[in-house]
Amino acid sequence: MSATLEELPRAAYRPETPWRPWPAVAVVLVASVAPMLVGLLGLLAENNGLVGADGAIQTDRIPSLSSPFVVLQMIAGQLLSLAIIWAAAGWKGARGETLRLLPPQTGWIEAAGYGVLLIALIGPVELLLYHLAGIELFTDGRWILDGLQSPTWWAVIIAAVVLAPLWEEITFRGFLLSALAKSRLGYWPAALVSSGLWTLLHVGYSWPGLVSVFLAGLGMSWIMLRTGSMRAVVVAHAVVNAFSLTVISLFAPAS
Repeated sequence: MSATLEELPRAAYRPETPWRPWPAVAVVLVASVAPMLVGLLGLLAENNGLVGADGAIQTDRIPSLSSPFVVLQMIAGQLLSLAIIWAAAGWKGARGETLRLLPPQTGWIEAAGYGVLLIALIGPVELLLYHLAGIELFTDGRWILDGLQSPTWWAVIIAAVVLAPLWEEITFRGFLLSALAKSRLGYWPAALVSSGLWTLLHVGYSWPGLVSVFLAGLGMSWIMLRTGSMRAVVVAHAVVNAFSLTVISLFAPAS
C-alpha cells in the first residue's frame, strides 16, 4: 500500500478538489483531444481552399513547425485545451485549490532551480537511452528545429516555453493529479497515472523520447509534492523546455 501524504517527509501538497477521478480523467481526455481537433479543422480548411497552403511537411509523423499555419494551429489548440481545464477547475469555486494556485507559492528563482535540477538528473539518463537505442539524439526535436529556423521562430518559443508548460502543468499536475491523489490511489500511483497520460500527448516520439517525457512527469510530480505550488512546476517545466530548445538550436545537425 502506498504511503499516505501525511507519512511522506516534507510533503507540502494536499489534494483539494471537488472532482472525482473518472470524471476528471474524462475532462482531461477531452482537453487533450482539443488540439487534435483544431489541427483537423485546419487541415479541412486548407484542403477546401479556405486558407492558403504553405507547404507544411511531416517530420517522423509530427507536423513540422516550419509551417506558420501549423504553429498557429498548435497555439490555438493549446489555448483551447487550457480554457477547457480552466473552466472545469472552477466548478464549485474551487479553482485555486484544485490547481494549486493559492499562496504560498514557490519563489521564481527556487522554481527555476528545480528545473535545473531536473535537467541535471534526467539529461544523462536521456543521453544513455538514445545511445542504447542507437537513435540519433535530436531525432525527436527535428520538428522543433524546423520551427526555430523559420521566420516564426518567436511563436515557436512562445508555444514551447510559455504555453506548453502552462497548460500541461495546470492539466496534469494540477487538475488531474488533484483528483487522482485524493482517491484511494494515493499520491505516487496518481503521479504515475497522470504522467503516463501526459506522455501519451507526445506519441510520435521515439521510445527513448517517451521514457524521458515520463521521467520528467515524475520529476514534476515530485516538485509538486515538495512545494504544493503551481508556479514551481510551470517555471521548472519552462526552464527544461527552454534548455531543450537552446540545445537543439545550437547543436542539432542541419537536415
